[in-house]
Amino acid sequence: MVVCGLAACSLITGPLPPGAERFAPPDVYARWWAMTEACSGRSGDMRDVDWYRVPGSRFMHDGQSVPAYWSSSNRIVLAERVIEHGPMVRHEMLHALLHVRGHPRSQFLAACASLVICQASCITDGGEWQLPRQDYVVLPPESLDVTSHPSLLPRESDGQRWFELEVTVRNPRGRAVLVAAPRPETPPTFGYDLRGPSGGGSGAGGISGGEVATDSSTLFFQPLEMKGMAIRVPSEIGAI
Repeated sequence: MVVCGLAACSLITGPLPPGAERFAPPDVYARWWAMTEACSGRSGDMRDVDWYRVPGSRFMHDGQSVPAYWSSSNRIVLAERVIEHGPMVRHEMLHALLHVRGHPRSQFLAACASLVICQASCITDGGEWQLPRQDYVVLPPESLDVTSHPSLLPRESDGQRWFELEVTVRNPRGRAVLVAAPRPETPPTFGYDLRGPSGGGSGAGGISGGEVATDSSTLFFQPLEMKGMAIRVPSEIGAI
């Protein structure tokens, strides 16, 4: 059995957590599944996955408190609070598509890094990152070009509508760059504060949060390389 940081990924079919109940995934999961297929280069039928939810934000699984896990029986169990958390849901989707034990760095920390969450033992499981080249310069974060683009996605067939904030970071130089992070243990990447017409922040017509770089590879840019990440939240609790 494998447990991966914020998301636990079980490869042994066992009893469901107390309070678990089967649920029909929201329509946006089809979009997330297609995104995960595209980044991983793998294809599969999401209808083959059995989805379960558990009340609260975490539950006990294999002796640990976790918010989600996947099993080789193609069962994904999610805490109620993370059902709409795209990076975590797509993490489990990636397991369902790969059907492999562990967290290959080439998938969780490279090809699908901008779409799935991977922290703690997920990073350890992926193996130590090696610098791909030595001819790089160390520069502060402001040396990179950062852009953001907000958009309201088309309404899903179940009526739900999502707000998307796409953030891209580009190395404008013709040589490799390693970003000097001010806090090496949890180097910040970006924060966001989405506000509604009332101007309220999180819990008052808006939502705020941020992302951190949890692996050194995130801070390394090849010449002219661009990296991106998209934050998606339901418009009902987001910026609309």
